[in-house]
This record gives sequence, structure tokens and C-alpha cells, in this order.
Amino acid sequence: MAENKTRPLSRVKPATLFAAVAVGAMTATVGVVPAAFAESGYPSWDDVQKAKQNEATKQAEIEKITQLLAGLQSAAEEASKTSKIAAEAYRVAQDQFDAAAAREASLTKQADAARVKADTSKMRAGLIAAHLAKTGSQDISLNLFLNGNSAEDLLHQLGTASKLSEQSETIYRQAVQDKNTAESLGKQAASAKAERERLSVESKAKFEEAKTAAQAAQTAVETQQKKSNELYGQLALLKDTTAEAERGFQEGVDAAEAARRLAEAQANQPAPPPPPSGGGGGGGGAAPAPAPDPGPAPAPNGNAVDVAIGFARAQLGKPYDLGGMGPDYWDCSGLTKASYAAAGIYIGTHSATNQYYTMANQGRLVPFSQAQVGDLVFWSSGYDYYHVAIYMGGGQILEAPDYGKPVRIHSIWSWSDVAPYVGRPSG
Repeated sequence: MAENKTRPLSRVKPATLFAAVAVGAMTATVGVVPAAFAESGYPSWDDVQKAKQNEATKQAEIEKITQLLAGLQSAAEEASKTSKIAAEAYRVAQDQFDAAAAREASLTKQADAARVKADTSKMRAGLIAAHLAKTGSQDISLNLFLNGNSAEDLLHQLGTASKLSEQSETIYRQAVQDKNTAESLGKQAASAKAERERLSVESKAKFEEAKTAAQAAQTAVETQQKKSNELYGQLALLKDTTAEAERGFQEGVDAAEAARRLAEAQANQPAPPPPPSGGGGGGGGAAPAPAPDPGPAPAPNGNAVDVAIGFARAQLGKPYDLGGMGPDYWDCSGLTKASYAAAGIYIGTHSATNQYYTMANQGRLVPFSQAQVGDLVFWSSGYDYYHVAIYMGGGQILEAPDYGKPVRIHSIWSWSDVAPYVGRPSG
């Protein structure tokens, strides 16, 4: 499995389209503004100052800037979602590779042991052949054994011999069985090796795709930060406020929308979760096998939740890295897995998709309307679950989000992708 390990993506610095520009800290009147060349679609400071001279033009410019800010946020969120989906595809592929490598190792060990046993059985059969040859049996030739002929020839002639005793017959049949077992296991080990090699190539390709998506996401975040700083400053100039006040107003609008979506989700009581199908929407075996209807939701274990959240809180501020599972770097499912492992609870492999299906198979899915602190919140794209976080209550989550965003406590984003069921590992 060592052949497929990859270095952290955080060490691969993505190309940055724009340098960071701190424009947020401005005076209340914004009397002096920095010179800047307008990029395509963005207003220049000169445009903004001219627009302020006419009320209708000013309102139109305010609306344009507001839409640009929303577009920047939407683009950054979409790039981050694409990055998360690509990252999960890599984790699922790595899960499959790890399983294939373990299967190959197991079959190779079994095949080696079977070959040793088959060689021993062949030797015992050879002694029978030698004995028959010495006693003048016309059914078998001593040269067959002495000249090192194949096990197939030896066992074939023993099978046609007419003077085998009951004990010799037993030895002969055991030798045939051991030979067949060794050959079968050898073929299975070879097939497992080919599968492991195929999945190794696939996993590496998924890693490269995830790296590309991560670079695009980080660039989108940096672009949003740089351009939104400037746009908030321009908005403040038009409205005679401050960039901080405009940013705070927008954050208030976003918080109100998040609260509305939370109330909507809490009011929505879906039917009990169906038994898991065992699929994974491309997980290819990453999801556990089907399980019966999980029945009533388990009650949370407060002590386990405290331990898991305590561990997760200790990671706040640490950077994101694909495949990160501590102690210095984390990704989403690495953080949730390690947090509950600290409480002695297994929630699945290092994959959001697998963790969801593990919760399903253990009967630990709970409608989001019943979500409690410590539950696992999932984001889904079809039957794949591309992100997982720990619920902190009040629409807040503790997560390892994406490149450029360290481990944090944050309000739930992208409500449209939040799965209708949370996982309760601590029940």
C-alpha cells in the first residue's frame, strides 16, 4: 500500500491570479481611495465616484456591486463544492485500493502456504510412485518420479494405477486437492494483484484531479477575498458608510438566511431512513453491505460526544489537507474519524461516503430535524456523500472545510446539499 501514498496537497502551492489587497480598513467617509485599474466586469474607483453624483446612477451601481459580491461568493462556493467532490472521489478510490491491497496480501499468503502444502503432498505421492515402481507395477514408471516430472504427470499416473491401497488412495486424493487449491489461490492472488495495480492507477488519477480542483478552489477563494474587499470599499463610498459596516450588513443577511434554512430543516420531518442499499454512487464497494431497517434512533451518549468534540476543538485553526488525519493537517472525514476514535467509536473509513453508509448499517441515521450536538452532518451529491462535519447546534458545525480554510466552527453552508439524515455515532 505504500506505493500509493501521496504527499499533502498543502505543499503544492496553487498559482494565484491576484495578490491579496487589504482595502477593508477605510475611514468612515472614504475620502481617499486607492487607484486601481478596473478589471473586466468590475467598476473602477473612478466609475464609482462618478456614479455617486447622480442618485439613479448611484443606485444602479450599488445594485451592480451587490450582484458582483453575490457572484463572487457563489463562484467560490461552487469551486469549493467541486473540490470537495473531487477529494471524496479520491478518498473512495483510496479506500478501494487499500481493500484490494489487503485482499492481495491475504491471498498471496494463502497461496504461498497452499504451495508448501501441495509440495509436501506431492512428495508423499512421489514416495508411493517409487514404491509401486520398485514392486514392479506396470502402471507407473520409476523415471516419472526420479526425473522430476510435473505434479500433473505424477498424479495422473497415480490416478490410473491399479495397485493403490486405501491409504495410498487417500494420499493421492489429498495431493490432487492440495495441487488444485494452490493453483486456484495462485490465480486469485494474481487477479487481486492486477486489480490492486488498476486501482493504484485510478487512485493516483483521482488524486491529480482533486489537486487540480483544490487549486481552482483556492484561487477562487483568494479572488473572492481580494475583489470583495475592493467592492465593499466601493459600496461604502457610494453609501457613505464603511467597508466593515457593509460587510457586517451582508453577514447579517447571510445569517438571517441561514437561520431561515435551519428552521425549515428542523420543521421538515422526513420518513424514517430506508435500509441502506449497499451502493455508493460510484463508491464501488466503499459502502458497507445492506443492513436491516435501523428502527428507532439511538439516544446520544453525552460522555462520548464531549470527548469527540473536545478532540475536534483542539484542532481548530489547523490547516486542511487532502488525506489529512492529524496531527497537523486534517480533511473532513479524517477529522470526524479521529474525533470519534478518541472516544473509542468507529464511524467508518477515511471517507464521508463510507461513514454515511456505516451509520446507515448500524441504524444510526436520524432525521436532521432531530439533530443534536455531536451528530455527523453530511453533504450529498446523488448517492455519494462528499463532506462530513460535526454538528454543534444552532446550525453550526465543526469542520475541516477545504484549502485556504482551516478547521473551524461555522454556520452550515450549501443547505441544498445537506443530507436529510445525520449520523449519531454515540448512541
